[in-house]
Amino acid sequence: MQNERDATPYYLVFRTGCAPYVLDVDRRVLRREASQLLRAFARARIAPTSIADDAWNDFSGAEAISLPERTDVRAYTLVCGAESEHQLRLLASL
Repeated sequence: MQNERDATPYYLVFRTGCAPYVLDVDRRVLRREASQLLRAFARARIAPTSIADDAWNDFSGAEAISLPERTDVRAYTLVCGAESEHQLRLLASL
């Protein structure tokens, strides 16, 4: 369902001096906080990546993240595409 897809966190973004961002599939902010469980899940499963590429332009612009700062911001992709509906619901509950 579209509502479930919109509520599922796809990305967790850490920026120095800010609370973590939890983003949907389209890199729109779902919330500006992340539970300890979601943080642990991301750090245990996924290597962080930079947001210094074109795919992150809209998010970076909306959050006023400068080009130099973008190399220091780290993002975790929480969904790889092989998750079941049940797994996605569990992820949304974190």
